[in-house]
Amino acid sequence: MSSASAPGKIVLWGEYAVLADAPAAVMAVSSRAAVSMQYSKDAYWHFVSQGFESEPETVTAEQLPEGLGSAFVRAVLEHWQAPSLSHCSTPLNITTDSSDFFFGDRKLGLGSSAAVCTATYRLLCEVTGRTPNFHEALEVHRNWQGGKGSGLDVASVWHGGLIHFQRGQAAVAQMPEGLHWQIVWSGTSAKTTDHISHFNRWRQGADTVALDELASLSQSLCDNPTLSILKDYCLALKTLDDVALLNIFTQEHARLGTLAAASGVLYKPCGAGGGDIGLAISDDPLALTYFRQQADANGFLPLDLETATHGVAFHHGQ
Repeated sequence: MSSASAPGKIVLWGEYAVLADAPAAVMAVSSRAAVSMQYSKDAYWHFVSQGFESEPETVTAEQLPEGLGSAFVRAVLEHWQAPSLSHCSTPLNITTDSSDFFFGDRKLGLGSSAAVCTATYRLLCEVTGRTPNFHEALEVHRNWQGGKGSGLDVASVWHGGLIHFQRGQAAVAQMPEGLHWQIVWSGTSAKTTDHISHFNRWRQGADTVALDELASLSQSLCDNPTLSILKDYCLALKTLDDVALLNIFTQEHARLGTLAAASGVLYKPCGAGGGDIGLAISDDPLALTYFRQQADANGFLPLDLETATHGVAFHHGQ
């Protein structure tokens, strides 16, 4: 059985600022989505999804799949203008496993769609003999999202490690020495595309002073990442949240922020808003450990994640 895998991601800073052409810092994390294949024992294609639960699907080679669990297979093949599965390969069993991105049936907010899409794209490139291309993977995912988003999520899972992403381009970056971090799930799942749509509508007719300030601070953080600038960035993000009504600082994130302040660490929500994950950062590992204990005691879920040094990869079967 051969497979492709891709890591999750977390936005350290630059959410929304990246849509104003500022650089964002994005870190790949050690949760991984895997898409595996083996030859079918009959004349049909079979699709199974784990983590993101969907009904198993069986289709003929003369069509494209239509199920939720095979959506990215269809997206890739449609991008290649393949009218049916027969233009891709002999019949296969394809299993998608995104279990690392879920807590029970609830999405954690670690970029599961970008990871699954990119892993699926990489697998199908191998099947069809195509050379994988980052910008093509970016386009496939963006089309699936209806043209929304900056593409930073696909860039992160493609490259791995820590990157600065700006205007469709990624540059390798390094986390400042001496800073420690802890990712926490707020307990509420959010849909990124809904928040981006709201942001785009707000931006069309709004005073963008708050967004401009956020973009300036995101640039400063990429140039010189310090806790002091990150604190200013968090304040600017809260201002943007207030004026654009993005619901970034939910009740859960506000509670985590209070726990972080009492622990002597800095906390920020990550992503487009509505819930998902947040990040606590400190130069004091003991303070961060105390925050983790307090978050856990208050019903939140600290995640045991590390930086993923490798991005999307194909794994040959035995």
